[in-house]
Amino acid sequence: MNKYSWNREANILFLESPAAQDALVFLIRWMSRFPQYKYREFYIAGESYAGHYVPQLAKKIHDYNKAYPLPVINLKGFMVGNAVTDNYYDSIGTIAFWWTHSLISDQTYRAIRDNCNFTDDRASKKCDDAVSYAIYHEFGEY
Repeated sequence: MNKYSWNREANILFLESPAAQDALVFLIRWMSRFPQYKYREFYIAGESYAGHYVPQLAKKIHDYNKAYPLPVINLKGFMVGNAVTDNYYDSIGTIAFWWTHSLISDQTYRAIRDNCNFTDDRASKKCDDAVSYAIYHEFGEY
């Protein structure tokens, strides 16, 4: 066994997108079954749609720990990469990123800005055309 292995300092537990309450119940039971992990620092991480469920789970853990004198889960923090949080702001941020990183022209940026409101469930044809032009003709799909 490698005495310099990273798992001497850290452990990883993967859960596939459970609801916050279900994940909390799982973690409490898991910590009870494996008490050697109970007081280790605990971080939650995820990406994409985890922008919703990671903060929700962190709040559940925080509230649970406040309700009991000895926290069962030693939550230290959470991180989310490329998070989906709010369709409107995520879309505005994506378009702003494309433009400020010179992935799209000023003309295409203005076409998207002027034709897309990002609050409707369905984009207008002009919005779709402007975004499609950016993707397929300016910076490329891949």
